[in-house]
This record gives sequence, C-alpha cells and structure tokens, in this order.
Amino acid sequence: MGRADIIQEYPRVYVKVNSIKTRIHYILDTPAWHDRTAVVIHGILATVILANAIAIILSTVRPIAEHHGDILTIIMNICMAVFVCEYGLRMWACTDTHNPVRMITDRVRYAFHLYLIIDLISILPIFIPFFFPQAIMIIRLFRLSSIFKLGRFTRYSESIVQLRRVIVRKKEIFAIMLFFLVFIILFSSTIMYVVEYPAQPDAFSSIPAALWWAVMTVTTVGYGDIIPVTPLGKLIAGFVTMTGVLVLALPSAIMATGFIEERERQKNVELKRKSQGIPPVLAWKLDELKEKGYITQEEYILFWYQLSGDEKKG
Repeated sequence: MGRADIIQEYPRVYVKVNSIKTRIHYILDTPAWHDRTAVVIHGILATVILANAIAIILSTVRPIAEHHGDILTIIMNICMAVFVCEYGLRMWACTDTHNPVRMITDRVRYAFHLYLIIDLISILPIFIPFFFPQAIMIIRLFRLSSIFKLGRFTRYSESIVQLRRVIVRKKEIFAIMLFFLVFIILFSSTIMYVVEYPAQPDAFSSIPAALWWAVMTVTTVGYGDIIPVTPLGKLIAGFVTMTGVLVLALPSAIMATGFIEERERQKNVELKRKSQGIPPVLAWKLDELKEKGYITQEEYILFWYQLSGDEKKG
C-alpha cells in the first residue's frame, strides 16, 4: 500500500498526525512565548542542557568522579537521550509535504542549519565509542558542545536582535578596527624583534616569537614571560600598550553609540508606523533600505506617503 493509498484509507489519522507534526515544529522551532506548552518545553530543554554541561564539568574533578561517577553518568545519559529525542522530533516535523523526494530534500536542507549541526554534534558521543572507544576527551568535548544549544534561545531576545543589527550597521568600522589591530600587532612584533634580538636572542628569537609578546601587550594582558630589557624596547612597549588600549576601547564606544542609535531608530519607526497605520514589517524594511543606501531620502519619503495613503484607502 502506497502513501497515497494510506492517506485515502485513513484520512482522519493522517490529518491528525500532520497537525501533531505541525504543532511540534512550531513549539521547537518557532515558539510563541504566550504559549504555555512551548515555554515549559523550552524551559525543560534549557535545564537539561545546563545539567549536561555541569555533569560533564564535574566528571573531570577526580574526587567527585570517584564518589559520584555513576550518578553523573546516569545524568549525562538521560540528557543525551533527551537530545536524541529532540533532534529526531525536529527532523521528523520539519516538513509536511506528501512528496517522498521533497521529504528527503527538505530534511537534508533543514539538517544543515547551524543549530541543527550543533544538535547533531551534541549527540555524536552516542556513536563515537563504537569507532573510537578510547577517545574519552573527544566524547567529553562533543558532549560539552551541547551548551551551544542555548544559543537558539538568543534568537528571541530583543537585546540580541538589536546587537545583531548594530554589528551589521557598523561592520565597516569594525573591519577597520580589526585591520588596525592586526597591523599594530604585526608592526610592533617586527620592530621589537629588530630592537631586542641583540639583547635577548632567546626571548625574541624570531618575529613569530615576538608576535606572542605583541599579542599579550596589545591586549594589555602582559604575562611577563617575554619583556623588553633595552631602553628603546621599553619605550616602544609603552607606546604599543597605550595604542592597544585605545584600539580595543573604540569598539566598546562604537557598540554603545550603535545601541543608542538603534533604540532611537526603533522608536522613530514605531511612531511613524502607528501614526500612519503601516504594518511593522513594511516599516522596518523601508527604514532598512534607506539605512543601507538602496533608496534616497526623497524615495524614502515618497514610499512612506504612498504606503500611508494605501492603508487609508484600504
């Protein structure tokens, strides 16, 4: 009996299964936070992820592992079972097509999403012992990767959304800052090698060796394992340290300014939308087009006028 025959034979059962599949997909992938069931399920998943991470961390402490190793193993196995069930449900509920070929292609496409790759990595410890029985560290590493599953919840945070917008808007400035940072590190390591090599041939034996000093100095960590001893080297080191502080402080100021601008922009768009009755999606898209330079200020005003006029007519 083919799939079409099953659908015709048991239409109510199929509709019921399909509705369950749709419900699972919405709960796991696009939850509405006014939905109590979705909130409870995602709360349980977050608790399981944290419990798994804590159990893995404690299992590396020898006294705890010796006295409570069995309990920790049970906790990790239960968490792994939950992860497997979650991954299976996500893959099963991600498509509702009747076409067998589309079912496969939809699931393959869905499986290559970032969070699904993380989900897959987090359940790999189930299979690794069959191929690499002694790879305990790899198993622990993959198990601990489940902590990244918490990143899925950041999609629903307004602050994270604003942070993403700020980074996108300021990406050119961040790219320039990164370029300057790399340039300072390379330049300072090269000049320090030239200055300090005669006095410290072991410490500053090459430019790559001086590169370690440059990274530690620019980031103001300064472990002290490699330090300049010549007067000129100390003078250069002081200059590099101050330059590193300035360069690393700029992104924080840019982020703070970007957040303020994003807040003001959000308020302005919301006020315009409410006053003219324009749908939120259209308002945000229109404002984004102007910000990216795809439309001019005149076109921006004209689109707002046309949209508000259409809404009033509708």
